[in-house]
Amino acid sequence: MPSIWQIRRAEPERAASLARATGLHPLTAQVLLHRGIDEPSAVECFLHPRLDSLSDPAALPDLTRGLARMKRAIEKREPILIFGDSDLDGLTASVILSEVLAALGAIVQVQSSNRLRDGYGLPPSFVRQLDRSTTRLVILVDCGTNQAEAIRELSEAGIETIVVDHHIPLDGWAEPCALINPHRTDSSGRPQTASFGTPVAHPSRLASLSEAAGVPGLGRELCSAGLAFKVAQGLLGAQALATLPRYLDLAALGTLSDCVPLIGDNRIIVSEGLARILQSHRPGLRRLCEATQTTQANPEHIVRRLAPRLNASGRLGDPSAVRHLLRSDDSPDAEAWMAQTQEAHTTTKRLYRQMMAEAESQVHRQHFRDQFIMVVTQTGWHQGLTGILASQLAARYGRPAIAIALDEHRGIGSGRSIPRFNLLDALKACQ
Repeated sequence: MPSIWQIRRAEPERAASLARATGLHPLTAQVLLHRGIDEPSAVECFLHPRLDSLSDPAALPDLTRGLARMKRAIEKREPILIFGDSDLDGLTASVILSEVLAALGAIVQVQSSNRLRDGYGLPPSFVRQLDRSTTRLVILVDCGTNQAEAIRELSEAGIETIVVDHHIPLDGWAEPCALINPHRTDSSGRPQTASFGTPVAHPSRLASLSEAAGVPGLGRELCSAGLAFKVAQGLLGAQALATLPRYLDLAALGTLSDCVPLIGDNRIIVSEGLARILQSHRPGLRRLCEATQTTQANPEHIVRRLAPRLNASGRLGDPSAVRHLLRSDDSPDAEAWMAQTQEAHTTTKRLYRQMMAEAESQVHRQHFRDQFIMVVTQTGWHQGLTGILASQLAARYGRPAIAIALDEHRGIGSGRSIPRFNLLDALKACQ
């Protein structure tokens, strides 16, 4: 499917004015205008991001309420359970929150999802286990927005929930004690309901779209690692600027792995945190950088070398080895965890190559290149890799792709779309 280029109209007078105010070349000023950056102060923040330019975390929905509940748990010595998703965004966010809460005196336990065994988010069996425990506060990280029923069951058992998540809901919002999700309100402050998979604007348009909606700095560009970093900023208060750098390596790693737009706070997090990934005070993360030959502090090295190694364990089910390696403390088990991550990465590469070869064969054999959407399916495919397979096919052929792994009884798959086409809405229309 051929690309269609749409050239945006130049605004020479506005570009010249911005160039005079900032000392930039008019062409650079024009590029910034196209990205919705039209004030000298915004230009300064974009070109020279600094930690002291972070937005006020209190602007995030429910953050003040969530902070108050966490602080009450710390004061009363209530056990806190952090339950996070198994991908790198969820893992980095979980470690950030667990470490900052522990540093403030909280009793914290961390667990991660096993998507192959339990599906996405908090599994029903885990809800029943919590009912029999002493835990009375659960923080769901990178999940929870679409788990209204599980949150309701926890509430009925006397367990309060805080959700730190950036996903858009399928059908209405969950109702935890605090739902820290930047997509929660529209420009008028009303609750917003949208379909999961709603097309996201191209990164170059997000800044101007936010301003047009009257919600500058709302944080909709943030992934869960970025949201956890903002929660840490709120928890630390006056000590934030002095203490936040400890968590910049993980925040930048999660932000890059989730491929979110590098605007707003994301730009600050990555700019300040990129070099810290390679020079991390976390022994396990340094070992991982060495093992993957991640030697350059640039986004491409992180995304192409380090992130796949760290995401592999979660794709195969159990991400606990990666979560342990991301912690700030050293452990005698570190080498065993390193071996587990290497084995998982080797396995995912082998499985992915096989799946891609079989998918490409289907594409050519069934002439999917002549159709508007492609659906590839195979018995024996690993369900944990269907997402990356669909993503590669969508990028390679420029159309929505669905990859389905079949077994004897059912098919489990993932879909990835292209800009401006809502794949989930299309599927709902024919369900």
